[in-house]
Amino acid sequence: MNPINCNCDLRWLRDWMSGHIDVIDENRTVCSSASLEPLRGKPLLDFDPNTLCGLNIALVCLTPLAGIFLIVVVAVLYHNRWQLKYKLFLLKLMVIGYKEMRDARDHVDYEFDLNIIFYDDDEEWVRQQLQPALEEWLPQFERNVIGDQDLVIGMHYLEAVDYVVTHSYKTLILLSRAAVHDRWFMLKLRTAMDHVSDTETEFVVVVFLEDIPDEEIPYLARLYLSDGRPYLHWTEDVRGLAFFWNKLVKSLTINLRTNDLIPNE
Repeated sequence: MNPINCNCDLRWLRDWMSGHIDVIDENRTVCSSASLEPLRGKPLLDFDPNTLCGLNIALVCLTPLAGIFLIVVVAVLYHNRWQLKYKLFLLKLMVIGYKEMRDARDHVDYEFDLNIIFYDDDEEWVRQQLQPALEEWLPQFERNVIGDQDLVIGMHYLEAVDYVVTHSYKTLILLSRAAVHDRWFMLKLRTAMDHVSDTETEFVVVVFLEDIPDEEIPYLARLYLSDGRPYLHWTEDVRGLAFFWNKLVKSLTINLRTNDLIPNE
């Protein structure tokens, strides 16, 4: 009535008993309930270690396969480590969010509040649409440079363009199909883009006055868009106009620090 735990740790006892040893009351010398499942409640002499405690073929075969699988997984993860880091970064942005970094300076800290660059043919749109809206939405912007006629007198043309761009709180560039084909206009666009790159601050906002086919968009404009810089599309839709002006006013009243780690939309 003292059951024995018949498991593979007791193999030595069963092997020792295989000699000239007699077990008294062998039918009552049984294995306990904690024994291997086939032996529970069975006589100790029924315990055959060679049958129940042999090598686990499945375990022996699966062990090297598991090692190979682990090596393959590590190799794949290492090969795609940059993509995984990027996905983890996006997941972090989704969960934690991103705090926008604003430039501490206000428009009063600059010589000019707003610099508007446009093609000569688009001057009518500027006078009829843009200027009245700016006077209504941004009355605090009083020191504005509107087109070439307000450039600093006495400077070389490109020098004056650069001076106004670098001394303005914000530069607004109006793009049309005629504008992107004008060499001087594209030089001014490049000057504004260089200022953004040098300062790492979003000083420039682009407005598309019309749809421009992809094949007509020059490299500089496509480069600007590919960098995720702020831009808007002019629309004649009434509801769309409300969104346009609200978005434009917001873009013109703050200067965000550029962050190339944030993926483009």
